[in-house]
Amino acid sequence: MKNNKSRTVAVSKSTSAGSPVHSQQTTNPQHPVLTQINVFPVKSIGGLSQSQAWVEKQGLCFDRRFMVAKIDGSMLTARKYPELVKVTATLQPHGLTLSFPNMLPLVLKYADFTMNEANAQVWNDSFSAYTTLSKADAWFSQITGEQVRLLYTGDQSNRVRPKIQQNVSFADGYPLLVISEASLDALNTRSSQHHTMDQFRTNLVVGGTEAFAEDSWKRIRIGEVEFESVKPCARCILTTVDPKTGHFNELKEPLATLSSFRSDSTGDVYFGQNLVALNEGVIKAGDTIEILESKAKERYPDNSSLNLTLTCVEREDIARDFCTFWLEPTKQQTLPAYQPGQHLPLQVEINGEYVARRYTLSSSPSRPGRYGISVKRIDNGRVSNWLHDNLQIGDTLVAEKPDGTFHLGLHTDKLLLLSAGSGIAPMISMLRYLADHDKVHDVIFHHQCRCQADIPYRDELADLAAKYPQLKVIFVLSQPDADWDGLSGRLTENHLKYIPAITERQVFVCGPDAFMSEAKALLLRAGVAETNYHQEAFGPARGNTEQAAQDVTISVDGNLFRGNNQGTLLEQAEDAGLSIANSCRTGFCGACKVTLESGEVEQPDVPALLPGEKEDGKVLACCCIPKTDVEFRS
Repeated sequence: MKNNKSRTVAVSKSTSAGSPVHSQQTTNPQHPVLTQINVFPVKSIGGLSQSQAWVEKQGLCFDRRFMVAKIDGSMLTARKYPELVKVTATLQPHGLTLSFPNMLPLVLKYADFTMNEANAQVWNDSFSAYTTLSKADAWFSQITGEQVRLLYTGDQSNRVRPKIQQNVSFADGYPLLVISEASLDALNTRSSQHHTMDQFRTNLVVGGTEAFAEDSWKRIRIGEVEFESVKPCARCILTTVDPKTGHFNELKEPLATLSSFRSDSTGDVYFGQNLVALNEGVIKAGDTIEILESKAKERYPDNSSLNLTLTCVEREDIARDFCTFWLEPTKQQTLPAYQPGQHLPLQVEINGEYVARRYTLSSSPSRPGRYGISVKRIDNGRVSNWLHDNLQIGDTLVAEKPDGTFHLGLHTDKLLLLSAGSGIAPMISMLRYLADHDKVHDVIFHHQCRCQADIPYRDELADLAAKYPQLKVIFVLSQPDADWDGLSGRLTENHLKYIPAITERQVFVCGPDAFMSEAKALLLRAGVAETNYHQEAFGPARGNTEQAAQDVTISVDGNLFRGNNQGTLLEQAEDAGLSIANSCRTGFCGACKVTLESGEVEQPDVPALLPGEKEDGKVLACCCIPKTDVEFRS
């Protein structure tokens, strides 16, 4: 085995990638400065910051020289196995030590490697790599939960990328990545959350520039090395993995924010610039960056709708453990318009963790200037209980503009507004809207709750019923009080008898999942046309967890395999050994767009599906879930 340069180059200091190390070299503060050098010894694990590094044409020494792979050699990354980011490395003169929480460290010595030639695949690049040790394979197999092996590039990577005519390590596509601190600051200004450079897994961090100055660099020199910028770096779901916890961000940040102002016409999201080294040499933290040649910056449309900062101005108790929080804009923002029935995406910080939820607006767009969300305290309701206990008048929270497909639309005549529990929120919004426009023509307002103390908006609904004889309000209690003289019990066919002309009505239903399932079955049996039935659905369609798991047959471009009705098409195709083009894996970029030829899928509303595409059979493999036997064409 040849002497491995990456095993012998000295490193002056090594820390976690989140802790920049600055050399004592003085620099002109008016010039860009290299503030941090990061290497990732194993693809997808945590990074290390170094005070200096040896640059080879295949990348920084120690960077992505190892990769966790399936037995067939195809790469495993934190895109699908996010826990890999919690693996940390310590570099040693003759090898490295890898650590993972609650596991014994893995000590690797280069001299012990079996060095058997093995197939390796990174995206569409197939090449030869080398085996390491069986104990390394077992260690990573325990972390990922499946049989894998740890591969090594060898002294010189055998992977040659035609686009740059250079050898490249196990990196995704290019040897190095550079991002400026100012670019990260610009992102954080727009995002509702704070992001760190760790999330972007960059090799070189630059200070002393304006935001996105790196977009204009064609050739630069750092220390002894000249670099060429070859293309902007397309970002994926890996940026949404918390480097400390190994968990995906619920709000898909920072990808969601980046997609609003750093995406091109194809939907790809860009942050940072890919570099190739034109020669070998040493670079050091603190080196001045010399701009040798510039280029025109890429231009991205700014489609951002800045997040809303809302202040709680009133808490209104509407029933037992049921409160309406009235919210007004904090920063003199104009509240976006919405339709009655739509919900408000918001996030709260609980014990240092950002948690996202959607609450239907109980306010009406006919009463502008403030939003109202009606929140019921529920057992184990993490956010609902936090709001009840912590959100006081004067407190603020962050929200996005209201959205959702469940809303009143153009329907104003012959309505049945059927709800249970907190599902009353969209119904009161719709009724307030109708009343404010004097369009309460023929409305049945039917609500189910436990007892009289749980009836929300009771006085307001009584006043509206007195004002509008065309409005009929029905309360049904599942555990009625002794003095209750109204309807009782859970929703049955008998209750539907109190609703005149039920088959002629547009029916809107909202409440707990079990209630909505039973309501739909009863109403369709009663003769309500499915086209007249409208049901709220909270959250993204990520697998039909209410439906029992069952096998389905999936065909992708004529390739048949057995799948199920729980996982996404992309995940199941990958498990079956089929490759579907993809990038972000979150529904932002559209790279995995395919055509549904036959069968049914669940397809959530995501940014990459343009208006009309769903109707044309377009779906995204990364987030559509087969419901029946299906056939797709790429």
